[in-house]
Amino acid sequence: MTFSKLTSLIITACTLLTACEDKKADNGNTLTVGVCADYAPFEYYKDGELVGFDIDLMKEIARRLNKDVKFKDMSFDAILGSLTTGRLDAAVSSIEATDERRKSMDFSNEYIKSPRTMVCKATSSIQTVSDLAGEKIGVQSGSTHETYAKGSLSEDVKLTVKSLTKIPDLLQDMEIGNVACVIMGIDEAESIKKSRPNIKLISLPGEVSGAAVALPKRSPLTDTVNQILEEMEADGSLTKLKEQWLPHDAPL
Repeated sequence: MTFSKLTSLIITACTLLTACEDKKADNGNTLTVGVCADYAPFEYYKDGELVGFDIDLMKEIARRLNKDVKFKDMSFDAILGSLTTGRLDAAVSSIEATDERRKSMDFSNEYIKSPRTMVCKATSSIQTVSDLAGEKIGVQSGSTHETYAKGSLSEDVKLTVKSLTKIPDLLQDMEIGNVACVIMGIDEAESIKKSRPNIKLISLPGEVSGAAVALPKRSPLTDTVNQILEEMEADGSLTKLKEQWLPHDAPL
């Protein structure tokens, strides 16, 4: 065995051991949830407090599970990796349940659907998707917006895709002209527009992304989380959260 392989095995073992010790410490009474807290209105900081639709949703799910909830703020791609190593019990951040992701993790049923859109500077000459020819667009690393941009969108329009881990960094790149537009969900885009009147939103016809609770593969919580989501839909509490946070939620 080479030294590099041995080092890799030791790191993996330590990671798993730490995860197990963390679980023992709370006796299984805490639901550890990964979030990428730069994605208003889903998860973001307001006056130093973590708030948003996903935050309220997971607080309610934890309550119905008779558990405390602890949120871990991390980059979007780190969230997906942490689920596979057992460092998280669940994750939410507008995570879409793709076939590729299902190979390594479980998902609840979708709880929202949101139209995909582009955020561009208000002064930009871009009006439609066809205007993106020859341009560079920004997307969040690991997101399905990245998959869409590098896949079907790039097949329709010849463009360049730049991926970054944080939405604020993508918006900064747009402001200074490094990317022409940033692709995201309509709810996130509308939230950003409230504080940035110098941007405009351009719809992507027919493009809708869904979101679900992501869990480790073969998680014992998957069926229970689905049951809770069904209960929340039936008793109206899920609808109330959507009305509070997500005015553009599409029918499931």
